[in-house]
Order: sequence, then structure tokens, then C-alpha cells
Amino acid sequence: MENLKEILIKVIELLNQSVESDWSPLTPKEVVKNLEIQICKLERNEKIDKHLLQVEFAPTSTIQEISMANGWNVEYLKLSSKFDEEINKINKK
Repeated sequence: MENLKEILIKVIELLNQSVESDWSPLTPKEVVKNLEIQICKLERNEKIDKHLLQVEFAPTSTIQEISMANGWNVEYLKLSSKFDEEINKINKK
């Protein structure tokens, strides 16, 4: 099973190859920056912004809109399911 950091890294890799979506309020670069900040917090064992991550991964939110505009929506659905599992583990702690 992939951990949260690995999932975020895979999403960043896909975002770095993506163009903007008309339906996303953020650009791929802005989303990458948000995710990188959370990865740094994970690496330092600091509290992450779970709400921010959940909003980014929410249905019809930034990452899904960008994925659909760039043809990696199937991969996004797989990653978002894994994300949900991992973020729920953190919420239970």
C-alpha cells in the first residue's frame, strides 16, 4: 500500500506535465506548491493541513478538473481512492 507522501509525489509528477484547466481555480503549479508544502510537513513529522488536501482531492475540485483536462482522470481516480484511505488513517489518530 502506498503512503500519503508517495501518493502526493505521484500526483505532483502528473501535475508537472499538465496544462491549466478552465474549471480549476488553481493552476497545476499552484497545486504542486500546496502539495509540496504538505510533503515537507510530513517529512518533518509536523501536522499537515488535512482540510487543504481533502479540498484539493475532492470530487470536481482542482486536481480532478486538471486531470480531466489533461487525460489522466483514470489515474486520478485510482490515486484519489488511495488518498482517501490514507487521509482517513490520519484522521483517526
